[in-house]
Order: sequence, then structure tokens, then C-alpha cells
Amino acid sequence: MNEKGYSLVVTMLIITIFLLLGLTIMSVAIYQARFTEVRVEDIESFHEATNAIEETIAEMKARIDDFELSTPGKLDMQLNTLIPDLQQRYGVDIKDVTDDYKINRATLFTRVYLISKPYGSKTVERRVILTNTPSFLKYAIGSTKDVILNGGAYIDGNIYAGGNAYVTNVANYIDNSKKYMEQTSFPTTSKTSVLFVNGSYYSCDHENGARTCYNIADNYFQRLVANYSNDVRFQSQAPSIQKEREEFIDVDFEWTVKDKLLNAAGIETFSQEYETYIDKSISQLFHELQDRFAVFDSVSSLQENIDSTNQSIILQSEDSPLFFLDQGELDLQDKWQDKWLIVNGDLFLGNSVDKSTKFRGNIIVLGNLTISGDIELDSTIYVFGRLDSPNVPGRTLIYNANIAGWDDKEVVLLSKGRLEIARINEFENNLSLEPPNLKGYFYTESNATVYAVGSYINIQGGLFARGDTSSTAPDFDVSGLVINAYRGAAEKQGGSIIFTPPSSLDHKEESRFVIRHDPSVFINRGKGLPFVKKLSLVVDKLIVK
Repeated sequence: MNEKGYSLVVTMLIITIFLLLGLTIMSVAIYQARFTEVRVEDIESFHEATNAIEETIAEMKARIDDFELSTPGKLDMQLNTLIPDLQQRYGVDIKDVTDDYKINRATLFTRVYLISKPYGSKTVERRVILTNTPSFLKYAIGSTKDVILNGGAYIDGNIYAGGNAYVTNVANYIDNSKKYMEQTSFPTTSKTSVLFVNGSYYSCDHENGARTCYNIADNYFQRLVANYSNDVRFQSQAPSIQKEREEFIDVDFEWTVKDKLLNAAGIETFSQEYETYIDKSISQLFHELQDRFAVFDSVSSLQENIDSTNQSIILQSEDSPLFFLDQGELDLQDKWQDKWLIVNGDLFLGNSVDKSTKFRGNIIVLGNLTISGDIELDSTIYVFGRLDSPNVPGRTLIYNANIAGWDDKEVVLLSKGRLEIARINEFENNLSLEPPNLKGYFYTESNATVYAVGSYINIQGGLFARGDTSSTAPDFDVSGLVINAYRGAAEKQGGSIIFTPPSSLDHKEESRFVIRHDPSVFINRGKGLPFVKKLSLVVDKLIVK
């Protein structure tokens, strides 16, 4: 009888355990199903919010194409009609934050908006910048001709190739006037980077010299086209690849310099007086408008008497066509706004003492520009060339330099002639993705070759060579922009460069050429930026809050 009682208890206990186990499993299944349902709803809600923002941006781009660019006031009237319509149509919030960036609405066409839409307990947001500046400023690197990426560069931002794109895993370099090749990694990009190629794209695997990408002949690095395949290879992380669907808005360099020269003389763009001058040559404008400027014959005289005038300034001297700004500070924006420095001759920016030289203001160089040493800039610089040699475009040499932003700003440097960047932090092996050692956007109307093999170049901003088919990039057989970058340590020993690759070629932080695009240039540089007669929309990264 007792045994039957024990059996009943054991049976009931087992039944209870299985019942509890079944209920637990059912509860977990219900919870997982509900969790999955919530997760699906969350993802669907996120995509819905993201799509609404993307559709808003797409329509905004299409609608501003029809805007007549006449005055900033009329632009605001057009936007005041457009923005409420977009908000209602797509259920997004569009906040005008232009005033947060101290942008002068009366004189500038730049506007900044935050487009957002909530999903669940979070919000998806994207900053867009409406601007009338040329398209090259939207890219980390690029050219309207070909773009050649040799070796292990790291690129955070979009790439534009109006012609073809070529990618290899060999870094070409020059040492003691002789040309060499060193195998390294392929380049790497950020996850959000896009490679816009309007032509074709090619890659070449150097394979330790068993198959070479270049031949050195006639003092040029010449591509061995038979060894290139019709694809693009990147190390570890590659960009998405597509054609650029948006119109590329180019810059008219000479017209832009005339526009800035007239602004420096106090003549507003689109004014009646402006129209009487804009068709004249730069040489004519310079000589006819000199009485509207304060004229100094030396940098030291300008620094000593900076408070004596509220006009824009011309530096010129009969004794020497070369001016040195190589110590101290020169701030044209401290008391005035929109004042310019016009240098009638060559300009050297650098430091001759053990302290950075600082300059704030915008410059037109009617000659050549050299930057060397430690300098902090908050400036837009146009390098045009000598007025007495109109067929010789001004060239820019950035040599053994560290360019930082003054008060966290930057430089936008535009050179009509060739741009050379060389021997930046030579044989520095303390490599990282940040901080930058060149802060700014660097542009040339011509072709450009950059060597970051012994050098370590880290740019926060951008690099663009418009390209000139009448010539080729220095040392190469293509027109456009050529970047050579080793990944790993480099040091000089016994007259030769000794290379030490990283433990893994995937280590992007050991790249000797790093560039990260910075869209704040559209906001910070204001009236100094190149002006075009068409609006465009610059879209920043998506943020989830």
C-alpha cells in the first residue's frame, strides 16, 4: 500500500515537472515570438523612417534644380515654400539650423538643415547642406580625369573618377632621383565610402614582382596594361561602386578669382557695379581697383599697422616679388569681416622660429605659393600666377609642412597650376588614423602626384586634381590624380629606404596616407569658397539618436 502511495507521488511529481517544463518552453516561445515581432516592427519602422528621409532629400535635390539663383533673400522665400511641403508630404521634421553656424543669410547662399523622423523610442537624423559651391568639395579624393590608387591608402569619404579608376598593391616612389616600386597592401576605405566611376575600373596584383603593374622607362612609371584586370580590389574593406548620377558642377577658376577680387574691393556679387567689371581681365581689375585697397610693401609693415585700415590689403613691392609670412600672427578677421589679402608676387607661409605661424583671412596669390613648417590657418587661398605671365599658372608646393586649423578651422587651397605635396613627416612611424597633420581641402586645376611612402600624410578634408589632358601627372603616364602609399614603417638606413610591413596588411591604421572627408568646409569657409551659379545639396552621414 505504501509503495502504491510512493508511486502516485512520484508520478504526480514527474507530471508536475513536465507541466512546468512545458509551460516554461511555451513561455519562452511566446516571448521569443513577441521579441521577434517587436524586432521586426522595429526594423520596419527604422527602414520606414530612413526611406522617408531619403525620399525627402531626393525631392529636395530635384526641386532646387529649378531655383533661380539671384539673391540670398529670394532663396529663403523659395525655401520657405518648399520646406513645409516636404514635411507634410513625407512626415519628417526639417529644422533650419543655419543660424547655429553663424552663416550670414544676407550675403551667402549656404543653408543647413537637420531632417529627422522618429521610430520607436529613437530618432533617425541626417544633416544636409544647401550650397552653391562646385562638386569637387563633396569628395575625399577625385579627378575629372583618372584616379590612380597605388598601395595602402586609407580613405574615409567618397571618391570621384570622371574617367577611369586604377587600383594596385604597389607603392611607387623616388629616392635620390631614382624611381622604385615596393609591394604593399591594396587601399582600404570606410564602410560608407562610395567610388563613383564614370569610365571603367581596373586593378593589378603586383605578386611580389612575379607580375608587375608598372614598368620604369623614359623616366616615367608606365602601366603594364596587360597585367590589369577589369575589377577593383581593396584591402579588408571596399567602397560600393557606382556611376555618379548627379551633374558634376565644375569651377571656373579665372572667373572665381575675379569674383573674389571684386568682393575684396567691396563690390557685391550680382550688383550693377559688379556687372560692369566682371568681364574684364584679372590684370585690368587689379590695376583699376587698387585705390579701394590698403597697400603695404612688406609683411612686417602690415603686421605692425594692421589696425590702421578697414580695407582689404595688397602686398606689393618694387624691391622683391617674394613675401615671407613666417612668424607671429596675422588676423584679418579679428575686427573686420570678408577682408582679403592680395599678394602681388610669390608667398611663403611657414615658421622661422620655434612656434607655429598663424593666419586668419582669405588670400589671392598673384604668383606662386610655398608652405613649409608649422602653420595654423583659417583661410581660403587662391594661387593664380603672375599677372605679367598669364600663360604660366601659379604652382603650389607644400613641403615638409604641418598645417593645422586655427581655432579648429581649416584651409581651402586652390591652385591654378600644379600642386606638389612632398616630404610630410618624413620617416615618421608613429602612425594612426588621427589626428591629421594637414587640415584642409587641396585642389589643383592641373594634374597631381602624391607620394606617401617615406612621408606620412594624414589629411582631414579632401584632395582633388581636376586634370589636364594636355599633360600627365608628374612621373606617370595618366592625367588626373595619382596617390602612392606604403602601409607600414619606413626608415632611412645607409642611403636606402628600409620598409617593414605591418603584422597584417589589414591594419589600416598603419597606412602612410590617410584622408577623411570633412563636410564642415561648406559651413566654415563662407564667402571664400568658389562660387558657381547653381545650387547643390551635400548630404552628411545618417545618425541614430
